[in-house]
Amino acid sequence: MNRKPYLIAVTGLAVLSIQALASPNGLAFPQPNHHSNSVIAQNSEEQTRIRVNQKASPAVVYINTGKSSGSGFIVSSDGLIITNAHVLQDAPATVTVVLEDGKRLPANVIGFAKNGVDLAAIKIRNQKNLPTLSLAKSAQVGQSVYAIGSPFSYDNQNNFTAGVLSNLDEQDGIIKHDARINPGNSGGPLLNSQAQVIGVNTAIQLDRNGSNSGISIAILVNKIQPFLTAIRQGNISRLRR
Repeated sequence: MNRKPYLIAVTGLAVLSIQALASPNGLAFPQPNHHSNSVIAQNSEEQTRIRVNQKASPAVVYINTGKSSGSGFIVSSDGLIITNAHVLQDAPATVTVVLEDGKRLPANVIGFAKNGVDLAAIKIRNQKNLPTLSLAKSAQVGQSVYAIGSPFSYDNQNNFTAGVLSNLDEQDGIIKHDARINPGNSGGPLLNSQAQVIGVNTAIQLDRNGSNSGISIAILVNKIQPFLTAIRQGNISRLRR
């Protein structure tokens, strides 16, 4: 397997083109676009992005361990949250979760996926009727994808970006896409156009100079469902391995 340099997306550990007509005074004015079909298509894409963000954001959380921070998403109305294992690296038994409305709540670290899968679960205490995200059954190269998370700090909570799924490795459970993510996005959901989770944003692929290549890495949904089953069965690691 060809190993690529990745930067995990966790913090605290270490135009629209328009035609223009020149005017005599040096100003430029946009040329009207008379192609109504392209305008309709653009508005449709915008409406999809708006709808996905409005539907999904209430279930996306900011996680602060005291040593690092990341993102996560709620999968059960009583507060079970999925995130990356590396977000909880050296975390205490209880971490702080911040909901979209700014409410801060304590959450217990439940456990970690086995076999090196970079997934973990935490659970908010004494909650019910929380907003949740559902899992998609599959993902496909070429589909539109949407990322929500808290890059760099809480100040950027629930930042929303969009892109395209560019590569899919079902055997290793890896998605590559070009929706922009940064440190702090780790553990946040990668969504389809129905606001269903198709992956967990995890890392950034680096170029030869060690800079962000623009390729984002997520764990595929086919790794998330088995982890949820393992949680229900108690077949998870209490310590990160």
